[in-house]
Amino acid sequence: MVPVLMYHHISPLTGPHTVTPELFRDHLQMLSDKGIRTLSLDEFAEWRRGERSIHQPAVLLTFDDAWLDNWVYALPVLEEFSAQGVFFVVTSWPGDSVARVGLGTDPDWSPFSHTESMKLAGTTSGDRVSMRWSELLAARDTGLISLASHSHGHGDWWKRGIGVKEMLDYFEMDLRHTKDTLETQLGACPPHLCWPKGHFCSSMMKMAKDNGFVHQYSTLRGSNQKKATTQIRRINVENRPGDWLWRRLAIYSNQLTAAALGVVHQNLHYKRMKNRYPSLPRKEFVGPRLRLI
Repeated sequence: MVPVLMYHHISPLTGPHTVTPELFRDHLQMLSDKGIRTLSLDEFAEWRRGERSIHQPAVLLTFDDAWLDNWVYALPVLEEFSAQGVFFVVTSWPGDSVARVGLGTDPDWSPFSHTESMKLAGTTSGDRVSMRWSELLAARDTGLISLASHSHGHGDWWKRGIGVKEMLDYFEMDLRHTKDTLETQLGACPPHLCWPKGHFCSSMMKMAKDNGFVHQYSTLRGSNQKKATTQIRRINVENRPGDWLWRRLAIYSNQLTAAALGVVHQNLHYKRMKNRYPSLPRKEFVGPRLRLI
């Protein structure tokens, strides 16, 4: 089993979806002390397909949204530990200017909270909170960071107030845009998609898979097994010390415990999604064996 850890902001600010650089360093120190490998995205995908054996405990580190503070604070700590990670990029958000080197020591710059970042991202002021393509490519060129899609518009299709067919059409257009952008920037579109806010339905899963996104990252709790389903479960990492994270990993490394907690969480999430999107048919949230969400 390989747990996938979910981060958003690495920042000295405190608040939702934020881990301080000091505690992030503590997390990586714990992983190092316990002999836990950080996998690359390719290694994780090969293991999932049954093409790679992993002979020691391992995790995959993921960072949603490609916030600028990941460039300023997370990347140096990852480099310190030679730890690998994945930046999931909302492909309409990054700008095209040069990389901002030394931003963390610039007295005129300060990070933004998650709430402020979400207000600015994708706007004319979005460059203040999002990484640029030059920074994303520089992070990739360290050999530690993989880049993959977090959609093109961060779930805009849910906000349209339109019918189900129109919403799915808009989602498919978003998939085309994110694929085209990644092909332009990276030369190829990686087959990985991280669902914005963890919101998806059966039709969207199939459409994403049909468009080449065969590895789909959710916010559903749990661990992951070899040759499992398209959906990948993750563990939300909180702003707590490394020993807290170690205890979480111990829980989710136990197959029975991880499965039980996963079923409970997905059923709770299913109910929230059904209440949030009542226009979608019930079948959109039910799989052949277990409810998907």
